[in-house]
Amino acid sequence: MNSSLTTVTILVTLIHVAALGVMIWIRVRRSEADGTSTTSESAKIAPCAVCGQPAIGLSYDGLDPNERRDPSTGRPWSADMAHYRPACAAH
Repeated sequence: MNSSLTTVTILVTLIHVAALGVMIWIRVRRSEADGTSTTSESAKIAPCAVCGQPAIGLSYDGLDPNERRDPSTGRPWSADMAHYRPACAAH
């Protein structure tokens, strides 16, 4: 009985280690395919389009002729990313 319990424990541990290895491999491959990197060289901080401060996100410029509205909030938005510009927290 003790021998079979040890065997089951070892097999379950090996399966978990193999699953972890596959998950890490998938994540690394996805990062390489996306062209993303964790190095600071690849990080670009865009200036805010209004004041020049470091941008933290994108802001809709309101110029899309095919503008859409969010049904729950009524806020305008665009499916065209060309109508978004970098914006700091204040803008």
